[in-house]
Amino acid sequence: FYFGENALWGTVTISLCLLLYTDPDKIVVLVVYAFSFFLMHRGYRKIRQGLEVEPPSAPRASSTPVTNLAIDGNNLLGLAKWDLITLKRFTDELRQDGFTLHLFFDHSVYRTLKENDLLQPNETVPMAVSRLLDVDRHMLTVSKKGHKADALLIRFADRNDYMVLSNDRFNKTNEDFLYQKAVSRLGSKGFLKRVGLLQGELTIL
Repeated sequence: FYFGENALWGTVTISLCLLLYTDPDKIVVLVVYAFSFFLMHRGYRKIRQGLEVEPPSAPRASSTPVTNLAIDGNNLLGLAKWDLITLKRFTDELRQDGFTLHLFFDHSVYRTLKENDLLQPNETVPMAVSRLLDVDRHMLTVSKKGHKADALLIRFADRNDYMVLSNDRFNKTNEDFLYQKAVSRLGSKGFLKRVGLLQGELTIL
């Protein structure tokens, strides 16, 4: 195969013609030669194609913008000194910017609602938070009484590709160990964003 594909074809064609001219009775030999050449040629092309295969390109990072945010409601409410109005300004601003929000609260937010006389008759904690923050009840999760919402928040964000907004690092050994792998996955994608209080307003850092 040193003479290239065209030279190879030419050489074999000439050889077969000479064989047919000098000894036309050896048709079987001619057919065997032709078949052998066909197999050799196919093998040659396969080798060439294998050598010319380009290396796979490196995987590209997704360019899809993040539009879904999981809000650590209790954490940010505490950061805002338990002022629901400050938290509402923050969530309203995010919604106006086109983000879809899912808010998570510990059931202990009941204390803030009770102390500020924000609960209406026969109103549950989820109902009150939904009303006060003007958030759809289906986009709000409140943990069971006596439980925190951190695990619900992290698992939800990890499974549904939501970016987490919180001031919590989720690295407490005695509390967060059950979902550390989920925290790591979110962190590796840049899906854990810190929020601070600047000039009295909640702000993504």
